[in-house]
Amino acid sequence: MRIAVVQSVIENNLDQNRDKILYFIPRAKAAGCEVVIFSESSLYWSDISVDAPTKADIDAATHQIGQMAKAEGIYVIFGSQNKSTDAGSYRNLGVVYDADGNCLVSYVKNNEVPRAFLVNGVPFNLLVCSDRGYLEHSDLPCLAQGAQVIVDTSGGHGGDDGRPDLRWIRYRPWAVRTNAFVIVCNPPHEDTDFMGNSLWGGGSAIIRPDGTIQASLVHEKETMIIQEIDLSLATRAEAEKRRSDPFLKPFWDMGKTLIDGGSVPPIPDITPYKSQEREIKIAAAQIACSPIMGDNIKKIKKVIQQAARQGADVVVFPELAVTGGREEDIESADQTTLDAALSQIKREAGAGGIYVIVGMPYFVDGSRKNCAFVIGDDGSIKTRYDQLNATRTDLFQPGSSVKNMWFQIKGVHSIVTVGEDSKWVEIADLAANRGMYLHFHISYAADVSADDRVLRKQQNLLMLTYARYGAVVNAAEPASGMSMIVSREGGHNQPAPDGVEYYLPYQTSIVKSTGPGETIIYATRKTTAGNNMDLRSNWRVRNRRNRAQKGWYNWIKFGAQMIEK
Repeated sequence: MRIAVVQSVIENNLDQNRDKILYFIPRAKAAGCEVVIFSESSLYWSDISVDAPTKADIDAATHQIGQMAKAEGIYVIFGSQNKSTDAGSYRNLGVVYDADGNCLVSYVKNNEVPRAFLVNGVPFNLLVCSDRGYLEHSDLPCLAQGAQVIVDTSGGHGGDDGRPDLRWIRYRPWAVRTNAFVIVCNPPHEDTDFMGNSLWGGGSAIIRPDGTIQASLVHEKETMIIQEIDLSLATRAEAEKRRSDPFLKPFWDMGKTLIDGGSVPPIPDITPYKSQEREIKIAAAQIACSPIMGDNIKKIKKVIQQAARQGADVVVFPELAVTGGREEDIESADQTTLDAALSQIKREAGAGGIYVIVGMPYFVDGSRKNCAFVIGDDGSIKTRYDQLNATRTDLFQPGSSVKNMWFQIKGVHSIVTVGEDSKWVEIADLAANRGMYLHFHISYAADVSADDRVLRKQQNLLMLTYARYGAVVNAAEPASGMSMIVSREGGHNQPAPDGVEYYLPYQTSIVKSTGPGETIIYATRKTTAGNNMDLRSNWRVRNRRNRAQKGWYNWIKFGAQMIEK
């Protein structure tokens, strides 16, 4: 399928924007494209406009675009602001016309949830900008309705809020977790944004289902990406794996019922967990793992002592820190040896009065699992979480639940995840709705290329976006390091706060990070009672959506109930 993505400055006049769209449509068709994509509010943006068109004016311009789609025989995806009546307030619309000039989609951002639609027989789904933060827009049409192409029409920092090396931070992991194409269309802006960037915006791109970038723009104006996409690559393999996971399946089943137009039973209200307000000091221990388990245990004990002397509340080690990541070392570790190693770590944690999070294989009912143990400052095991998204299936059986990922550090509600769990963002999303505050993710990743390293960094940051504070800890060489302590700071229209290494206003920001070698990094943050991405925060948006389609708030409540302790 041949696709055009138009990156164009949004003008402050309805007629100028309409004429731009009408200019690009035939040019996309002449280039052999079946669909042409424009940005959010590409037809009309009330905030920047100097004119005051009536609803009839905007409707007429929209109709002209539909007629041009019919005349050229091409699908057109675009955005516009409009009103239900001239006296009403503006609504932000995402619109799709088919090649016969029929309006397939016209939905209100942050209100309605559109279904997948077909472009010459290929399932697509459309969302507008911040709707990408809601699973019913971002992932559900792919998981439940087979969308192979996901289109996000954005209007501001869609493609570039992580620039330069973290550009497309939302889109590349999104493609990996669905194995669908992800396309972002975002306009360039010629003024200065709140972070002091000028130019800003832009960053339109086509991302392949493996997360690699097929084509992209930076701040170029009045131009198009023209690309042939190979739909055989859009296998949706990871989407199907998530959709059919025994633990998550009931959640996605309910979502499918809703997006297919059905109804769901009411779910009782849930009070999110409330955390204690206190300072928490995290130590992220990026250690190199030896094939000799005894050497690893000595190193872990030494680091526990060091972190305790530094006043850390918790020290976090990598996935498989006890054995290392080599297959033969994992297979040679029997239960007796693993229990003895665990006992030593428990004693050291109790002696130091510090929480310890450490990864190791462990046998559960005769099956080897890839586990994260959380040991309390009293030396007792607080929880053992078995990796849900186990990919090394020759070595590990997947876990059957995420309920054991929960624990508390000094009254602060926390979770731990392992390795490829980072692809399944619904785990962190639903935990945040339930009241999770701290998220610790441990991994043992060896990147093949520099681009793999960037993608892994993006994936981990996106996973931890739902927490207020936490850490990603990877093993040092021969793995690839790149551990991070992160915190959700600032936000929309807020300049960079002090004390962060890398500010990402729409993600979680990097407080401190490492290179590939052995090191320990520390950071301290004061916690608050709640996570501002919990059910209280979601009530307004998702309950408002019930006007157009009942049940989305119930769906999220159901997921939060599933994932509770």
